[in-house]
Amino acid sequence: MPRKKSATADLHYYSERLKRKLLQLRSFSAALVEAPSGHGKTTAVRGWLESSIPRNADVYWFTAEDEAPEAGYRRLCREIGKIDSRAGERLLKADFPNAFTLGEACDALRSIECGRETWLVIDNFQCLLSGLPPAVLAALVEHGGKELHVVIITQPLDREHHNALAGRNFLRLTATDLRLEDGDVRRYYAQAGLKVTEDEARRVQSRTGGWMFAVSLQLRAFRENGTFSDAAVQELMERLIWDRLSDEQQTFLLRLSLFETATVRQMCDLLGCDALPDYAERALSGPLIRHDAARRLYEPHTVLLALLARKRAERGTAFERACLLGAGDLCRSEGRIAEALGFYHTARDYARMLSLDLSRVIFAEAGGATFFEIAQDIVRNCPAAIRREHPLALLQAAWALKAAGRENGFGALLDELDRQLDQDGPLRAEWLLLSAYRHFPQTKKMLPLVRKAAPLFGGSFSRVILPDAPWAFGQYFQLSAFHLRPGEADREADALEAFINVYSQLTGGHGSGADSLFRAEAAYFRGDFAQAEVLAYKTLFLAESARQSTIRLGAARLLADLALLKADTAGWQRAVGALERAASACPDSPFVRPVLDIIKGAILSELQAQTRIADWLKNGDFPRRVLLAPMLGNALYVHVMCLLQQGEYARFIGTQEALPKECIAGNAFSEFLFAFLMALGHSALEHRDQAAAFLEQAAEKALPDGFVLPFAASSSLLQGLAEELVRENYPAFIDFFTSIKGQFETGWVALHDAVLAGDLPSGLSAREREIAELAAQGLRNHEIAARLGVADNTVRAHLRAVFQKLDIDRRARLAEKLQ
Repeated sequence: MPRKKSATADLHYYSERLKRKLLQLRSFSAALVEAPSGHGKTTAVRGWLESSIPRNADVYWFTAEDEAPEAGYRRLCREIGKIDSRAGERLLKADFPNAFTLGEACDALRSIECGRETWLVIDNFQCLLSGLPPAVLAALVEHGGKELHVVIITQPLDREHHNALAGRNFLRLTATDLRLEDGDVRRYYAQAGLKVTEDEARRVQSRTGGWMFAVSLQLRAFRENGTFSDAAVQELMERLIWDRLSDEQQTFLLRLSLFETATVRQMCDLLGCDALPDYAERALSGPLIRHDAARRLYEPHTVLLALLARKRAERGTAFERACLLGAGDLCRSEGRIAEALGFYHTARDYARMLSLDLSRVIFAEAGGATFFEIAQDIVRNCPAAIRREHPLALLQAAWALKAAGRENGFGALLDELDRQLDQDGPLRAEWLLLSAYRHFPQTKKMLPLVRKAAPLFGGSFSRVILPDAPWAFGQYFQLSAFHLRPGEADREADALEAFINVYSQLTGGHGSGADSLFRAEAAYFRGDFAQAEVLAYKTLFLAESARQSTIRLGAARLLADLALLKADTAGWQRAVGALERAASACPDSPFVRPVLDIIKGAILSELQAQTRIADWLKNGDFPRRVLLAPMLGNALYVHVMCLLQQGEYARFIGTQEALPKECIAGNAFSEFLFAFLMALGHSALEHRDQAAAFLEQAAEKALPDGFVLPFAASSSLLQGLAEELVRENYPAFIDFFTSIKGQFETGWVALHDAVLAGDLPSGLSAREREIAELAAQGLRNHEIAARLGVADNTVRAHLRAVFQKLDIDRRARLAEKLQ
């Protein structure tokens, strides 16, 4: 069959990476070109065939369409019949493969023969996938034609089809091979007669994601306007795309533009119809909309979405609000509550917002805002008549305000609800449960209110405080939260245990294990390491059973500290692994990963391994929208310890002196820690008198409970002051002090040397690597989620963790880092 030259005169660029892959096509009998639409798959293969294979070779190009799979399959069989009539007849006779004919169809594909070099290209293979057994794809790859090359061009396949190809010998090209990097952009533009700087190429790559069409659009905009600007591209798109659409097509795309992706079913729901009108299907065929035919899903490119956002705003606030409410209603109908809330909040429709089940979004973001911010907006601006209609939603808003540390709003909302609610029933039970938090962290005062709430719940769980809420607002160290008075640690442990026994039953397990972790930490600071280890493992079991990630992280951190004292490198690595597992158990939580970073930073700063600490902690660049108040305090601890080890002693002291006194006063452990760190700073500056004075303050807060370990562990940094203090003022602890000091120094050296030798297990988890590799191939989040059978949010959370661990800021660098 004669080949046709491409009708387009547009310049196409092949990166060196892509050229190397294409050169291998003739060495393989089969190749799979797999990437989302818009990456230039078809153009790359067609251009290579036209320029690189002998003139006497036959090329058969089959393009699957969005039609019934049976019809498309029969067309493919007839195309194969042009290569080998016998194989084609067998395939048509067997018809669309089913359980009875699959074997015959696969045998026919494996029997294809041809007498000279022949190429069969199957484009848009994803259109054939519905109902087609994966074994057919495997048989195509394993075809029997010695002179035949089969090239399959497809959008990303699912896990089942990838499994069918496992172990088979074929060439695979992915989005990574097709995507243009910074250097490729420069060379492409130079080939087109335009020289650009490295910075300009980098900006183009960042704006386009390396997608060939979008890069070409930037080139054309530059030629017309003399600059790489979003405005120039927008003006060009307006002429080339927008002005050619009908009014109903424009309106359709504007209503769709609030979504990054949308299925046909979702678009029909937006339009209120059973099937997409012709005008909508034509609008979706544009060059800046990717189409996943197998899933009937469409994805507008970001540059198109930017144009649509501007055009949507130009139609006025009433149209914009109608689009937002329609999008919110669609998300609500699909159970996507956070997205629905985001749209409703942007539209300021408080009735719709408060009619949602907000329990699952209290600690989430919605439409670019945290629920804490949305709750504050509700308190300030929601009409009273609407608020009265939704008491449960207001209780959930009150819980959000408490978590965010907005005590005035929390108290005011509880007072308002107290005047409205009946004195019994589940809503009053929720109110009592929240009212207990007016006394947090004084569990002895919280307990009576919780006990009063218990019978009103009638055996059900709270719909406001859910078990996966961050315990103690992200505080993983229980002594920091609940040790309020010197010498009272044991009584505080008893009070916390009594509280947890009642409270966790009402909240589905919230806080389970906190009391045993408190006792474990106290035992550790007293030097009862055997008891501390037992209680830490008890905590792990209780917390894991009840999905208490913050408490699990705290227990794993304590096990790492205990391993250091035993000079147990393997045990320390197991503890760090337990930290990762605890974080991985809650990939959708915005708080777990920062807490993990903080804990790792704490144990690494202790070992003077600053290079392994997250940059945001070392630099003090705290994401305050994500960090709750206790998390911010723990992050600051890691930051100032980094300053201490960097020799920035004055800054170390000054940063702590800047802390508001209310953040420290009234909590024995916080008061101890502040005084102790100030002693360390002044000791480093050779201010011996000031160091001794602060050390005495620290001892007054810690030693009534027997918490000797911090003084012994930091003995060398305090230049003998700690030992002198204990020997003179607390002689009962001196033998214990000396013993712990030696034990800590031995363990510290062993762990410090192991970390410097690179033994720290800080790589990606198996699931993180799996997701990172798929993202590096160019798959979008929803495509990765579909392949792995997980939620989109799970993919996003894992990728956030991957970016932090690999210290990168964009997907384009994944391939380089994963090598």
